[in-house]
Formats: sequence, C-alpha cells, structure tokens
Amino acid sequence: MKHDSIEKNIGLMAFFMVIAVSIGGLTQIVPLFFQDVTNNPVEGMKPRNALELEGRDVY
Repeated sequence: MKHDSIEKNIGLMAFFMVIAVSIGGLTQIVPLFFQDVTNNPVEGMKPRNALELEGRDVY
C-alpha cells in the first residue's frame, strides 16, 4: 500500500494515526506496571500543611 493512498483517504489516515499513538502510549505506560517502585521517596521530605500550600502561591 503506497502512502499516497493513505494520505488521500482521511478515514484510513485517522485509523493508522490512532494505531501509532496507541503503540507509542503503550510502550511508555506498560513498563511502569512491571517496576517495583516507579519513584523513590526523598529522605527528610515531609508534606506541607494547608497554610504553607496556600502561601507558596503568593509570590
């Protein structure tokens, strides 16, 4: 199948674009399910309280 026929048929082009985006998304997302820890917590980090969270947007 030549790419000219795909480019002229918008439905076929949309179908192949959805397939390409799906494959790209799966290659990014699937490995995260097989990792034990996706992010490591930083030692000494503590959550901010509500006043600190509101105050950080002042500046």
